[in-house]
Amino acid sequence: MAKILINTKHYKDNLDCISAHIGNKDKLALVLKDNAYGHGLSTIAPLAHQYGVKNVFVKNIQEAKIIENLFPHITIFYGRFPSFIPTNFHPVVHDIEQLEYIPNYAKVELKINIGMNRNGINEDKLNIVFEKILKKKCEIFGIFGHNGYGDDESEDFYHSQNHFFRIKEQAINLSQKYSIPTPRFHSLSSSGALRTSNIQDDLVRIGIAAYGYVPYNFPIEIVNKLKPVLSLWAEKITTKHLPKGSKIGYSGTSILQKDEIISTYDIGYGDGFFRYDGNKKNGEKARLFSRDGFEILPKTSMDCFSAICDQNEICVFEDVRPLCDFFGTIPHEILTNLSSFLPRILI
Repeated sequence: MAKILINTKHYKDNLDCISAHIGNKDKLALVLKDNAYGHGLSTIAPLAHQYGVKNVFVKNIQEAKIIENLFPHITIFYGRFPSFIPTNFHPVVHDIEQLEYIPNYAKVELKINIGMNRNGINEDKLNIVFEKILKKKCEIFGIFGHNGYGDDESEDFYHSQNHFFRIKEQAINLSQKYSIPTPRFHSLSSSGALRTSNIQDDLVRIGIAAYGYVPYNFPIEIVNKLKPVLSLWAEKITTKHLPKGSKIGYSGTSILQKDEIISTYDIGYGDGFFRYDGNKKNGEKARLFSRDGFEILPKTSMDCFSAICDQNEICVFEDVRPLCDFFGTIPHEILTNLSSFLPRILI
């Protein structure tokens, strides 16, 4: 059957490499949202726990519950919450209105808008939010921003960091004013952290880099040391010996130019593998290949694809970047698209 293999050595090597760059292993926080970027939350979280990670970030309370007993601090980015949540769950507050859905006495993290103008509290509302949170008897456990310019060699990255530092200073003053503990501060994700030599935050949120990838538009030397963690494998369903001129699959898109051995394999777009339709790319018919050079033929079906191959099992990809180039996307999209029903197996 189709499967995903998780290379545990590559995962640990990546964490070692990132921790060495950060300079303090205790600052390493891992983003496990969206099923651990497609790698499998229940598969990856125990590995992170074994490594000694204490702080993680997930998408919603459903993901948090899966790993509830593994980490002392689980920050939950989105969603509404029941009236009671475990003390190690930290809801994120994105705006004043959202406070209505935050349970009393919760330890919350404030998301601050530092330039993306997406989610987050604006700087001029920070004092009001502090007051409202304290009225709910909540603890402000952390304050963070998301620098959306880490992949780009532009001044916007530095403007966003300076914005965050201003807010940090304001938040420290407010903490002193209200006689509450100073919250933790963090603003850098994978690319921002790996391009920064002197990290001043209390922790860094490492997502895609832990899995071996960092999309970037300029050289970051440490990125070359990271190794892909996930490989996708498909198992043969049938094999046919077909003559020249045979048409393969829907619409007969593939027409054999000579006699070939064609096999079908048990992965399709229903499993989250991108639908390959054989359209032209740069004026020529696109050709897609597996890791070992077997040509995958269009059109991809819901549950299978055809390939010029008779192997019992093939590795569709071990490094997702060639597929990213082919489909014009980033590793995040292909990896998080993989079905949660595909078994994740540690190697």
